[in-house]
Amino acid sequence: MAAHSDAINTAEATSAYPSSFAAWYSVAVLMLMYIFSFIDRTTISLLVEPMKRDLHISDTQIGMLQGLAFALLYTFLGLPIARLSDRHSRRAVIAAGVFTWSIMAALCGVARTATQLFLARVGVGVGEAALSPAAYSIITDSFPRSKLGSAFGVYNVGITIGAGAAFLVGGLVVAAVSHPGATYTLPLLGEIRAWQVVFIVTGAPGIVLPLLMLTFREPARRGILGRGPAARPNAVLKPPLREVLDYVWSNRKFYGLYFFALALLAMCGYCVAAWLPTALIRAYGVTAAQVGKVLGVSIMLMNSGGMLLAGLLCDRLTRQGRQDAPITVALISAGGIALLGALPPFMPAVTLIWVAIFVSGIPFNAANGVGPMAINQVTPNQYRAQISAVYLFVVNALGLGVGPTLVPFVNEHLFHDPVKIRYSLVLVVLCSAVAALVLLFMVRPIYRQKQIEAAQWQ
Repeated sequence: MAAHSDAINTAEATSAYPSSFAAWYSVAVLMLMYIFSFIDRTTISLLVEPMKRDLHISDTQIGMLQGLAFALLYTFLGLPIARLSDRHSRRAVIAAGVFTWSIMAALCGVARTATQLFLARVGVGVGEAALSPAAYSIITDSFPRSKLGSAFGVYNVGITIGAGAAFLVGGLVVAAVSHPGATYTLPLLGEIRAWQVVFIVTGAPGIVLPLLMLTFREPARRGILGRGPAARPNAVLKPPLREVLDYVWSNRKFYGLYFFALALLAMCGYCVAAWLPTALIRAYGVTAAQVGKVLGVSIMLMNSGGMLLAGLLCDRLTRQGRQDAPITVALISAGGIALLGALPPFMPAVTLIWVAIFVSGIPFNAANGVGPMAINQVTPNQYRAQISAVYLFVVNALGLGVGPTLVPFVNEHLFHDPVKIRYSLVLVVLCSAVAALVLLFMVRPIYRQKQIEAAQWQ
């Protein structure tokens, strides 16, 4: 394409990266935002049984509240919001999104019907659509390539700390406020039930987070694919949407295979987060508080550790000259999920379940950090947030929109027994992980070629 025929290095040639402190501070702030986003999207998993009781809904409808409601506008609004990030202040876009999703998360706690709760969950998704595309762009502009694996790993630890905190804090709150028939009266809100208190307690604190976006500067944009030698240094090009879509289409083999591979791995994680607590409660008689505490600690320690190790491994492989380092790490993650993902719901004793949860947690989120990093490494700056939004569209439409709903759907049509939800969970996770392995092997040589092309303008 003529618009892409000349590639020049713009900001990278004329400005230094931010200082190490400034770069890592911005990652820490963004990670904190990500932590709260996953607290607000994950807490619902501990509240399945009381919501079913009070709202008179089925497992499949619960799955829709967990996945489809959140993903509905999260996916479709991701691209227009990301265009704002590529064209305007990334910090401002993130701040607006954080404020929006925190308000809507708290409003989940005042929902009186399933429809109201569905709409509030949609609102949470709208706000959260603003975060990651802009954050990926900021991080990519803040670090040299040899440190990006660690930087993306730290940012994406927000997933595991957030999900873990949701289970841990949610489990403690559930234990504290859940008594048979318990209701609470709050000023202006009137009488609400225990599960509604959990939504309010976990959602409201995020409302003040946007103020932190004022505490660091955006890095200079670098790696801009130029339109010719007259392109100005530090220019933020504003390509029309058609040009962005044309770029994606011309590279559809890479983006298509890779996006779907990462979406399948995301499906594994979302399915486990959504249904493992319920599966263990039904099959083993443990309480939601017990599951929440163990899952919370495990996710924060083991899943976070696996993600950080994945980032360090990716950086080490990159320094050794491996152009396919992110794909290699993603392959290791997919293999680990396929081998270990079936363990927790089928242990012969409760103690062994907790051990299996800790062991299987190591590979489950390892690909989350290197996944978006790989995309940003081989995507021109002026397209990064938008193509990251397309990536998140695919990942969340399949992983979050389909995954949590697919598990009860399979169970209701194949096993016909609520207690056997664990069989459906393992079946979906295993098939998704194996399919992801196949796609990652297919995309590996394509990614190597993309790295060579990207070196011309990065």
